[in-house]
Amino acid sequence: MTSAIDSTSLLSDYSITAQTSTVTESELGQDEFMTLMLEQLRNQDPLDPAENGEFIAQIAQFSTVTGIDEMNDNITALADNLTGSQALQAANLVGRDVMIPTDTFTLDEEGSIEGVYELYSSAGSTNASIFNAAGELVHQIDLGVQSAGQNRFSWDGLLADGSRAAPGSYSITINDLSSVDAEAAEVSMLEQVESVNFSAGSGGITINTAGGQSLSFADVTQIF
Repeated sequence: MTSAIDSTSLLSDYSITAQTSTVTESELGQDEFMTLMLEQLRNQDPLDPAENGEFIAQIAQFSTVTGIDEMNDNITALADNLTGSQALQAANLVGRDVMIPTDTFTLDEEGSIEGVYELYSSAGSTNASIFNAAGELVHQIDLGVQSAGQNRFSWDGLLADGSRAAPGSYSITINDLSSVDAEAAEVSMLEQVESVNFSAGSGGITINTAGGQSLSFADVTQIF
C-alpha cells in the first residue's frame, strides 16, 4: 500500500530543492503548482483518497492568487501611465493661468487679482474683505446681490482713496451679509504657473505659481 504524503512536507522538500537550483524563485509558479498537485495525487492513500472538492478548492485558490497578481501588475502599469500623462500636462502649464482653491495671493506693484467664490444659497448682499499680511483690513469691495453657485470677483489693487495697495501678501474673505449664520464663501484665485516639480519617489507633481503658491497638480480646477 502506498503511504500518504503530507502536502506540508512536500512543499518543504520542494522549497529545499528550489533553493539549491540554479534558478531561484521566492514563489511557486503555475508549473510548480501543477507538479505538486500531480505528486499529491500519485501519493495519496487509496483507502482514503482526497475528495474532488479539495482539489477544486486548491485550484480555485491558486487561480485567485494568480489573478490578483496579474491585476496588481495591470494597476501598477496603469498608474505609471497616468503619472506620465499628468507630468506631460503639468509641464505644459508653465506660463499659463490656472484656478486654484486658495484665499491668499501676492500683489505686485501694478497687479490686480481675479477669482471665483462659491455660495451655497443666493445672497441679498455680499462683500469682499481684503487683509494684509498682518491681518489688518485694508479694503472692502461691495459685490451686491449674488446668486447661489459660482460667482466671479476682481480687484484692481486700488484702495478706497484711489492709491495703490503696497505690494505684498494678502488674503481675501467673501461674506454673505444678508445672513448672520452664513459661512464665508469658498474662494479660488487665478494664478500663473511659474514652474512644475516632479517627485520621482512619490510620483507627486507640484505646481508653483508666480504668487508663491505651491500645490498639487490635482488641486487645479481650471486652466486658461
